[in-house]
Amino acid sequence: MIDKRKVLFVNDEMRMGGVARVLNTLILYLDKDKYDIDLLVLHPHGVLMKEIPLNVNIIYGTPFFDTIDESLVELLRKFQVHKLLKKLRLLFYMKTGMIKNKIVKERKKMLNKQYDVEMACKEGFCTIFTAYGDSLKKLNWVLTDYSVCNYSKNHMKLVKDALSNIDLNIADSKQAMIAYEKVFDVDNGAVIHNLMDVEKVVNGVKDKNACIVNTNGLNVISVARFHPQKALDRLLYAHKYALDRGIKHNLYIVGSGFQEPLLRKIVKDYNLKNVFFVGIKQNPYADIAKCDLYVLCSKYEGFATVINESLIAGTPVLSTRVSGVDEQIMEPCHGWICENTQESLNIAYYEALKDPDRLHKMKQELENYYYPNDEILEQFEEVL
Repeated sequence: MIDKRKVLFVNDEMRMGGVARVLNTLILYLDKDKYDIDLLVLHPHGVLMKEIPLNVNIIYGTPFFDTIDESLVELLRKFQVHKLLKKLRLLFYMKTGMIKNKIVKERKKMLNKQYDVEMACKEGFCTIFTAYGDSLKKLNWVLTDYSVCNYSKNHMKLVKDALSNIDLNIADSKQAMIAYEKVFDVDNGAVIHNLMDVEKVVNGVKDKNACIVNTNGLNVISVARFHPQKALDRLLYAHKYALDRGIKHNLYIVGSGFQEPLLRKIVKDYNLKNVFFVGIKQNPYADIAKCDLYVLCSKYEGFATVINESLIAGTPVLSTRVSGVDEQIMEPCHGWICENTQESLNIAYYEALKDPDRLHKMKQELENYYYPNDEILEQFEEVL
């Protein structure tokens, strides 16, 4: 009998979002006969806790980490005194460098074995946590473009020191890897695209509860957190640009977030017609499949899995030029890539929608779309 490799994945939370989703997918696809998998969630909350694969041993973080994913600005705004004090305590440990010894002490409370491999599943604090553990091999997963948004800018020395203990940095796109190496002056990197839960998408497309039934014009969809990174306000302005030029179409926005009042205000102020806020959907794939175009209008990404999910569902994609997109969209078969500006998005959106026959043909061609999960899984198993 072959001994299983003991693997620990470390994440800060499991809220709806890209990191938690790709983490759950990776764990799902790993061979259970090869790996004994533990998942440590430092602040164990979020809807995707429920989607952690059943074979995984979940380890819960200690109370010290309860504010690890909380924004100091938001805690101040809401004046949540208890959480605010805990956050300030955490930041004190980080600013003074005492966090290194604190991590060692907290790890002893949560972990009772040494791991062959440990992966920090979100660059930043998870990187620091993994770096000061005793696992034999330490990996750091980079899932965003640090040339655009540096989440560690307030703790650069701490993160750089931690990275000296990391054996391999794994980025989900070439651009994300290049940016990370430049920002943190490291050269031990590898690029591995994210695995896709293809079966989940294919089965989701068959769902009978799709909300999109409108046949009056083309249907456009976007699924995202209502966050400045996702720039959904730009999508609304592009929608207006096309409407003003006579393109009849409907826009469906799936998701939620703190920017919802702002987005609804734009709709109201500009009297935008045919905009539908769908809310959160655990399965948006049937809706994506029924649409003629998916739009990703983000300001930055690492490797937007929703692009490939849309292609698997059979819907072409228009995306702003963000990290990873050149490795995901093959023009003109899969869709379009425009420059990351409002003007470019407006024009590309209009150009895509003014040719319904082309969209229809692209949807037909996407019936044969293939995503190389097997090859990607082999790459992950090699580094594990």
